[in-house]
Amino acid sequence: MCPELVTIETADKVELDGAWYSPPAVGLCRTESILIVHGLGWNFYRGPSRWLPPLFVVAGYACLALNMRDHDQKEVQDFDLSGHDIGAGVAFLEQRGAEEVVLLGHGYGCNKVLCYSSLSGDRRPFRRILMTLGAIKAYSPDVWESVLASGAEIRGETLVVQGAEDPLIAAEDRAAELGRAAGGANVEVVLLKGGDHYFHGRHDAVVRSIVDWLRGTEVKKP
Repeated sequence: MCPELVTIETADKVELDGAWYSPPAVGLCRTESILIVHGLGWNFYRGPSRWLPPLFVVAGYACLALNMRDHDQKEVQDFDLSGHDIGAGVAFLEQRGAEEVVLLGHGYGCNKVLCYSSLSGDRRPFRRILMTLGAIKAYSPDVWESVLASGAEIRGETLVVQGAEDPLIAAEDRAAELGRAAGGANVEVVLLKGGDHYFHGRHDAVVRSIVDWLRGTEVKKP
């Protein structure tokens, strides 16, 4: 499987590079596609943005791993502009035939996914996946407060996947905080045994838990 390298433009005229992955057989492709939002200091071709798409494609899900405008930066910046970046990714996937776009964030990217609707005004995303949620509270608590403040605008279904052995976050506490803030959404939490911050050695288990959740929540889509 060879991804297609793409460049898309945001509404405020920023070009973002990414990789588009699609199942080889049209008949195997699911109606929903996944937009992967990387974490702080990362980009579309490293870390989870690199190893997740091939595993999702096997399960029938097309994916876009997309650079955010702050890719490879080590400091928090332009958070309030992230709605433009995610919105451009959503539009791209819809142009490629997605009937639903599922947002997936890792680490810092989780916060962008959670605040997307409040930042952009786009209420369409109904399902979102958050891998390694909550580390932001330690190094940028103002962003975490923004996430919790936007909880009332979070709707639909949310899956939080945390590494049970992650030493960098209080995994259960952060997930519980989100659950209380997002009272209008259903928040399901998976604590993955043996999982660390980046799920080393647990890639297949992560994707299995996500695919099981996606298929189990299909009937709840509006």
